[in-house]
Amino acid sequence: MEAKEIVRKKMKIRMRYQKSSERRQRSRIIHKRLFLREDFLNSKCVMLYVSKGTGEVETGPIIKKALVMGKKVVLPVTLVRDKNIKPVYLEDIRKLGKGPYGIYEPRGPLNKKPAALKDIDLVVVPGVAFDKNHNRIGRGKGYYDNFLRRFPKGRSKIGLGFRFQLLDKVPATKRDIPLTTVITD
Repeated sequence: MEAKEIVRKKMKIRMRYQKSSERRQRSRIIHKRLFLREDFLNSKCVMLYVSKGTGEVETGPIIKKALVMGKKVVLPVTLVRDKNIKPVYLEDIRKLGKGPYGIYEPRGPLNKKPAALKDIDLVVVPGVAFDKNHNRIGRGKGYYDNFLRRFPKGRSKIGLGFRFQLLDKVPATKRDIPLTTVITD
């Protein structure tokens, strides 16, 4: 088994068996740390993701707070054929539907407007494991790496994960795009 797959498998188990009360508490700490970051505070348009419910950092409160703060929020729509994601403005938070991998994404007539990459100030990405050099291991399909390859240089790319997801080193290849930083509890 490939080294990435071993790390991914172990971390997914750890994430899944974390108590929901513990996940919520740890997520709140991560939210506070994100909300204190200058790049988040100064951003006008942020790309977030809807947490999958499989032990990830809960992102619902982040999405809601960003909207309350007057930020434009962009969410990814999965493009299976292209193995990529399309950033789409979130206009109606009540109109989210499950995408191809069971992850909620914008749906409905109001949530159709794609965002230009140049308009996104900051992107927050999920991950299964991270390391101290800001490398990440995702779920193994390569969608975020394909997207981050196109994302403008110099813009913040932030990973969210629990402390146990931060390892000294994760296996990384030239295809993997490192993040600006990783926020943990």
